[in-house]
Amino acid sequence: MKIACPTCGSNTNLPDDKIPKDKDFSFKCPKCAASVPVKALAGNTGGAGFEQNAAGMGPDVPKLQTGGSNQALVCIAPCLGRNRMMAGLENAGLKPHTPETPAQALKNLEYYVYPLVVIDDAFDTDKVVTAYMNNMDMFLRRKICLIRLGPKLETGNAMTALELSANYVIRSQDLELEDASLVNDVLAVALSEHEQMYAVFNDSMKAVGKA
Repeated sequence: MKIACPTCGSNTNLPDDKIPKDKDFSFKCPKCAASVPVKALAGNTGGAGFEQNAAGMGPDVPKLQTGGSNQALVCIAPCLGRNRMMAGLENAGLKPHTPETPAQALKNLEYYVYPLVVIDDAFDTDKVVTAYMNNMDMFLRRKICLIRLGPKLETGNAMTALELSANYVIRSQDLELEDASLVNDVLAVALSEHEQMYAVFNDSMKAVGKA
């Protein structure tokens, strides 16, 4: 089983026969020596390809793919805007995951780290997903490019994005305009700026073996 350290993010492969199936346990990360908690896997047979992160993955979500550099979480209700966002993500080489409810989105975020998360206010009406993102550990949050959507937002407004702790903001209605190229432009700018923002930090972390 592959398990990610919550402190440095490095992956460790543990032999299935060394993992207790009926109780929680922890082990020391071989890279940074931090304690890595692992939840019990009672009722799960493990097996090839089964992955768990440090938060623990229960037997009810084994089919979800581990968040990686080619995946994105899209919290938008079914509409033309979501279709265009998904098309733009696929054009950028990203595989979109589309939770149907905020609760499902929270489950995804609890278990996986996505390099890109898109949240529409119309989807996250109670702001539970947004609150989760705002309270996320900064080590993980820095890995995520966040795009916020809302009917009263001004597309590309940097000050609004800063106030919302987002990397980019989009007016929801703009996604449904005739010019469908907006998503491609937004993704190119948002992902590039996010990468540049943390380039020095990430290089420094790699230099000390913590990335």
